[in-house]
Order: sequence, then structure tokens, then C-alpha cells
Amino acid sequence: MWDRLLELWVKYPIDLFSHLSSGLPIIIGVIIWKSLDKSALCIWLFFVFCFIKDTYALWHALYALNTFYIQNLETVFQTVLIGLVYYYCFDKPLSKQITIGLIIVCLGIIFYSYDATRVSTRALSTFRLLSIGLSLAYFNKILVDMRVNNVLLHTMFWFSAGLLLYASGTFFIMLFSEYWYKDINKVPAEVFDKYWNATQILFILFCLFSAYGLWVSKYDQESLI
Repeated sequence: MWDRLLELWVKYPIDLFSHLSSGLPIIIGVIIWKSLDKSALCIWLFFVFCFIKDTYALWHALYALNTFYIQNLETVFQTVLIGLVYYYCFDKPLSKQITIGLIIVCLGIIFYSYDATRVSTRALSTFRLLSIGLSLAYFNKILVDMRVNNVLLHTMFWFSAGLLLYASGTFFIMLFSEYWYKDINKVPAEVFDKYWNATQILFILFCLFSAYGLWVSKYDQESLI
């Protein structure tokens, strides 16, 4: 098993860095645990889930097992956690209600389109649309409220920026995922690797943005007017 693991890491180094990168926000969160509010705690839980999911998927890859159902199910937990992050950020009851409504609609689409035998384009794209919408809504909240004195010391600014970069950068990749997940005889491995590596690199950037955001969470109260 260890030989197979080393072989995969040598062959797919970007996957290794992507897997380990989700551990950075987890470590930062543990270090500044007492400074985490509800939104920051949900961010921390999001990356805990990502790390556990990637570890479980790696175990499947070691034994050449199907991982499609993992990719499709991960959107359920990611949708709930991302939704809760922004639910606790919004102050107005209407904004909270809309967030909950969006979570329920997205979960309905994800469960309806679930397929354990192939990748679900609808599920992957739906999660990214939700992420783009919520992150843009939060940026609008910052501009309208004008309560953040220094966005560079604001947790949700960095997390939303990283999430927007990741979700928008991978949206069209996921939208056409049924194409590049086809049989190797129809889609060359080089094409698949190109799209997959782009997704992994964007996730690494998302982790770095979020880790820094969690690190400056201790300044959140000071940066609010």
C-alpha cells in the first residue's frame, strides 16, 4: 500500500499539495481557537471536512475504487457548511431567510441529480453557483454597511475572496465535467489532467486565502467600526 501511495504522490504531486493545503486552515484554526466566532468555526469545519474527504478518496484511489459518489456527496456537506458561514455573517432576518432558502433549493437539486456511478455536473455546478452568489452578496454587504475599517484584517473578506476565486474559476470546468470524465479512449489523460490540476491549484489558493483569513480573525472586532 505504501508503495502505491508513494507512486501516486510522485505521479500527481499537485494532488498531494492540494490534500495537505486543507490542513493549513485547520492548524491555524486550532492555534487561534478562542478567537473564532460562529462563521469562522464553520469555515474551520469546512476544511476539516475537505481534509477527511480527500483522505477517504485517497484510500479509494489506492485500491482503484470508484470515487464518483464521494465527489457527488461532498457537495451536500459543502453546501450546508458554506451556507452556515454566510448565515451567521448576515445581520438582517431577510438575508438569513434567503440564505436558508438557497441552501434548501441547492440541496434539493443535488439530491435529485445524485448518481453513484458517474459525476454529477448539476451537483458540482450548483454548489459553485451558491458559493459565487453568497460571496458576492457578502462583498455587497461590506460596501453597503461600511462597517469594516480594514478589509485586510477581516476574516470574511479573505474567505469570500478565496471562495469566489475557486468557485468562479472552476465553475465552467465542472459544468463540462461529464466531457472530461469520459473514458480515456474518448478524452486523453493529458486533457483530464489539465482540467483536474487547474481545479486543484485553485483549491490550494482558496486554502491559503482562508488560512490567512482565519489568522487575522483575532483582529475582526478591531477592524469593525
